Amino acid sequence: MRRPALGPDFLVAGLVRLLVVGLGLAAIAVPLPGFSTPSAVLAVFALPLPFVVARWPDSPWPAGLVFVAVAEWIITSLFVGLPSLVLTVLFGTLLYLLHATTAFAAALPLTRRVEPVLLTRALLRLLGVVAGSVPLMLAVLLVPGRSGSLPLAVAGALSALGVGVLLVALLRRPAR
Repeated sequence: MRRPALGPDFLVAGLVRLLVVGLGLAAIAVPLPGFSTPSAVLAVFALPLPFVVARWPDSPWPAGLVFVAVAEWIITSLFVGLPSLVLTVLFGTLLYLLHATTAFAAALPLTRRVEPVLLTRALLRLLGVVAGSVPLMLAVLLVPGRSGSLPLAVAGALSALGVGVLLVALLRRPAR
C-alpha cells in the first residue's frame, strides 16, 4: 500500500480530520459544568475518542463518540440540572457538525485530488442544515410552559432515536 504524499490534497483531507477532532473534543466539553460531576469521569476517559474517530472515520467509532457525548449530557442533566438554552442549541449543532464532518472525512480520499467545488458544496450543505435547524430547535425548546422540562428532554431523545431507527431501516432496504 502506497503512503499518501504530503501535498495540498493530503492537507485538505488532514484539515477535515483535524476538524473532526476539534468538533469531537467540543462535543465532550460542552456538557461539562465543572470537574466535580460524574460526567467529568466519563469525559476524561472519552478524550482519546475524537482522535480515534479522525483516524478511522468509516468505522463504528463515530457512533461511540456521539453515544458517549449524549450519555455525558444526560448524566450532567440528571446530577446538575438541565443546561441552558444556548448550551442545548450549541450541543445539538456540534453533534450534527461532528456527524456530517466525520461522514465527509470517511468519503474524502487521502491520496486523491479533491476539487474545490466539492469542498464548497459540502460547506454550504453543512451551513444550510445548521441555519435551518437552529430556528427549529429554538422554536421547540421555547414552547410556552414546556421549556426546560425533563419530559420534553426525554421526548426529544426518543424522537432522535426514532429518526435513527428509521434511517437504519431505510439504508437496509434493497435498492430498486
